[in-house]
Amino acid sequence: MLGLVVASACAPAERGAAEDVEAINGGTEPVVPADPQERPGDEPSSGNDEAADQRCVPAAWSELRDNESGDTVAAVADLGVEVQLTEVARLDSAIAGAVGPDGVLYLADRSGLVYPSRDGVLGDAVVDLSDETTTDAERGLLGIAFAADCSELYLSFTDSDGTSRLDAVSVVDGVVDATQRRQVLVVDQPYVNHNGGDVQIGPDGLLYLGLGDGGGAGDPLDAGQDLASLLGAMLRIDPHGDDPYAIPQDNPFVGIEGAADEIWAYGLRNPWRFSFDRVTGDLWIADVGQNVREEINHLSMDDAGANLGWNRMEGTLPFAGSEPSDHHPPIHEYASTSSRCAITGGYVYRGSAIAGLKGAYLFSDYCEGRLRALSIEDGQVTAAGDLGVEGGRVVSFAQDATGELYMLALDGAVYRIDPA
Repeated sequence: MLGLVVASACAPAERGAAEDVEAINGGTEPVVPADPQERPGDEPSSGNDEAADQRCVPAAWSELRDNESGDTVAAVADLGVEVQLTEVARLDSAIAGAVGPDGVLYLADRSGLVYPSRDGVLGDAVVDLSDETTTDAERGLLGIAFAADCSELYLSFTDSDGTSRLDAVSVVDGVVDATQRRQVLVVDQPYVNHNGGDVQIGPDGLLYLGLGDGGGAGDPLDAGQDLASLLGAMLRIDPHGDDPYAIPQDNPFVGIEGAADEIWAYGLRNPWRFSFDRVTGDLWIADVGQNVREEINHLSMDDAGANLGWNRMEGTLPFAGSEPSDHHPPIHEYASTSSRCAITGGYVYRGSAIAGLKGAYLFSDYCEGRLRALSIEDGQVTAAGDLGVEGGRVVSFAQDATGELYMLALDGAVYRIDPA
């Protein structure tokens, strides 16, 4: 997925398309033939009852869900709305953001640094992993998230050997203390790409971690459909329930022989970016495709155990074998082309600055860099379109305490999405 290494984001395409494939949004769009260039990739036991009162929960799981306006479901986006991008910060290689104590937005650099950002001014780095990670291929610091009660900052990164790690840094009296750090989870990576690595706290107060299939072309390890593997899956753990973490007993595969208890959903290729709608609690996963389809998956919390298809399916198209009988298809997909080659997932817009986008899911594509939106109603896409602005090599989005959204580019620019 990462743009400094376009050639290592996925292995050379093993299968091309001899003819045009019908585009999802109408008409036909040519599919790029195979070429040698690779493309970038029981009740919870975590104290959730009191989590909504803590500072690091989005102004969301309680307040917005119960607001009097009734705006608790995705509305149809007015795709005629005009927006602009305002650069508010610049890092060396911006990669992720998360709201921390007192509503401060923290920004992560792929090199391993994490900074507080107050009113567009970066403070001193509170975390420095630069001696522990590398930025070759699709490696580096890949995701950050704060615990719902603000007690810890979670760091998702690849270490110097390329192994995926999830560490927790203590937050004491609202201050990130990097001297107090513990290892939560370690997952070996067989290849340099498809690490995934995004990490989010869900509406249940639990930690979700997205891992890719381990890399290589076409999922050679069959990790996507292997329930015994943590690769190619969305994991759900309770980092406070035990040392180093506990398994939520309502995870869908708990107690099933041959399946990993941590898995919440599976069949993913490279869930580079995912997010929760802070009003509905629904999960949106943007999964980077092989060489034919880029897809967006929409899951409610009732969809635990969902099979998202990879590698039997790439989007709604067969890839290797037959479609699984339990396949949960994407809610939206588009053809991979030379200009739109690797989806970058964002968030459902729940801010107040751009009324016409309320309830719309915003996303981009690493190769294209344009800001796009789609809206759903009753599980169906009702509107989708281009919002007319471009953020360069967009690798991530961030959401601040008020629900306003930011686009992060690999060249380091952090843009706030504003009304024009």
